[in-house]
Amino acid sequence: MKLMRYSGRHEAAMLARLGILVGDGLVADLRAGYARYLVERARNPRGQQVADIYFPPYIVQFLHAGEAAWLALADAHGYLTELAQNAPDATGLSDQELFMPLADCQLYAPLRPSKLICVSGGMEEGARQLPETHVKTLSAIIGPDRQIMKPPSCNALACETKLAIVIGKKCKRVTESEAYGVIAGYTVVNDVAASDDDHAASRHLLLGKTYDTFSPMGPWIVTRGGVPDAMSLRMGLRVNGKPRQEGDTGQMALSVPKLVAQLSQITLMPGDVIAVGPTSHGSRPHAAATVIPGDIVEAEIEGIGVLRNSVIEEPDDDSLNFSD
Repeated sequence: MKLMRYSGRHEAAMLARLGILVGDGLVADLRAGYARYLVERARNPRGQQVADIYFPPYIVQFLHAGEAAWLALADAHGYLTELAQNAPDATGLSDQELFMPLADCQLYAPLRPSKLICVSGGMEEGARQLPETHVKTLSAIIGPDRQIMKPPSCNALACETKLAIVIGKKCKRVTESEAYGVIAGYTVVNDVAASDDDHAASRHLLLGKTYDTFSPMGPWIVTRGGVPDAMSLRMGLRVNGKPRQEGDTGQMALSVPKLVAQLSQITLMPGDVIAVGPTSHGSRPHAAATVIPGDIVEAEIEGIGVLRNSVIEEPDDDSLNFSD
């Protein structure tokens, strides 16, 4: 399943809600659809109130609701898939639109995690120690089709596609055998860094990695069951349509279970993200791609999707939009 946060392209961002991809490129409104399901199929007259609880505006809130929310998601997905096939013009209990073509949707960053942990790929394959890591701030996160802003202190940026592992439940000291059980799903992160910034090359690594807009994320979360083997996914990055990186998750220095086990030495919360890319592999180095204002960057992972963003100069008035 592809779980997303969306609104209509001409709707206010404050109306963003949870959706799921159904049918032929249709996004279904989960809260409105589940409310209709409860009233129509489950004969629950309080369907709207229950749907409000299980499908709040943010995916992190959904994850905090736990197992009951996942059961509601399964019911809603089955019902809405069937409804999209038989009655694509169906409406919700308040006559709101249930289905919207994906092309008419504005997608937002699927998550605003308490921790976005980025794991570097610069480590020999087979090594057992955790590679270099850094934590990105909330102000670095933007969604699909948003603009990556180059700060005036550097001339160019470096971008790298990373698999984003989404934690689904509060956990600590998870064993490798337990790791997949705490994962909600996967998305794509474009790990942006200032490629020629003095801050990034010296003791101020934090600034070079976490300037505003330096962590595009999306376009949605593919739930764990939709990715049969997270260690066998092709991934790459294009700049202006030209391939600049290629690799696969099998080239990562540590497997997904090993990463979750090591990083869960600190408490991981629902919605936290671990983003990791491949190491260099044979003749296919997975080096970060340099980009400049005017470029269009597409980070793609097989089975998950394409995350597309443009690069611009940071405006002088600092007019940033954190509606994601």
